[in-house]
Amino acid sequence: MPLADGTVRTYFALPPDYSFEPVPLPPLPHRLLPRAAPDLWPPPLHLQMPPHEARRKHPAEQDEGFARHPKQPRLDEPHQPPPHAKVDGHALRRAFLKYAKMLNESSAQRRSYLEGGRVPCLACGRSSKDFADVHGLVMHAYNPPNADSLVDHLGLHKALCVLMGWDYTKVPENFKGYQSLPSDLVQASREDLIVWPPTVIIHNTSTGRKKDGRLEGLGNKEMDKKMTELGFSGGKSKSLYGKEGHMGLTLIKFANNSSGLKEAERLAEYLERQDRGRIGWSRAHASRSVDSDQNPLLVETDTRTAEKKRILYGYLAIASDLDELDSDSRKRASLQSRREFDPNE
Repeated sequence: MPLADGTVRTYFALPPDYSFEPVPLPPLPHRLLPRAAPDLWPPPLHLQMPPHEARRKHPAEQDEGFARHPKQPRLDEPHQPPPHAKVDGHALRRAFLKYAKMLNESSAQRRSYLEGGRVPCLACGRSSKDFADVHGLVMHAYNPPNADSLVDHLGLHKALCVLMGWDYTKVPENFKGYQSLPSDLVQASREDLIVWPPTVIIHNTSTGRKKDGRLEGLGNKEMDKKMTELGFSGGKSKSLYGKEGHMGLTLIKFANNSSGLKEAERLAEYLERQDRGRIGWSRAHASRSVDSDQNPLLVETDTRTAEKKRILYGYLAIASDLDELDSDSRKRASLQSRREFDPNE
């Protein structure tokens, strides 16, 4: 056949009566035939479709053996409260106060948790090796493996959050959103936990050294007299002593009832108004390198008698102050929430 470019091509035409029936292919060798796969079929039960869902049948078709269940009206199930909602509130509060005290009894233990390293679970005794950090312990405490220890673990969860400055009202999760809490709320949560019976810690009660070099200071009767002169009654003084003598620290303990709490709060508020509360003492304590007898933050001179008197500082004892108490007072003390205080308990 001549083409437009001048070249000639050969063309083979099939005859009109050519048969188009396909020619069967030769059989595959046996080694190439597909083999059954018993490990893949039938699929595991959790992957199999239920019989009635294996094939969707047209309404006009006859039933071919597929079990079709009639649709049931969907009924909203009654709301089931989470397990945490069923916890007894009084038991949970007692557990919280118990573990809050355990976390604060010594500065070393409190520091080990605040530093965020590996720490043990105080509720069930699991080792610190089981938790990478305090976050892991909080997750464990909120979702304990044993329901019998749920109250103890939830109490520990709240105590840990208060100590760390986290929001215990939020469910802990891996995104750690519960760890964001405004500083004023952090301070309020920590100051809410007070030492019980109500105790005011008075600083700067030492008066000097004796001839033998031991420190001396205001005794219990002298402090009781000073409190009476200031208009505060009902408290009992306990001056603390160490290896070198008077420690310059006195505890004023009040009755463990609502009246004692009000009187302790009144004394703490009085000292705070004089700028001689917790912050005032921190400032004065930082200046103790100066000779205490000449330090205007520690000593004042009576304008009438020219007598030098110690300036007393003090504040209401909270959980983080437990290590300032003597061992006997610390052992006998407990913690109480000012917001949740129930005089009937």
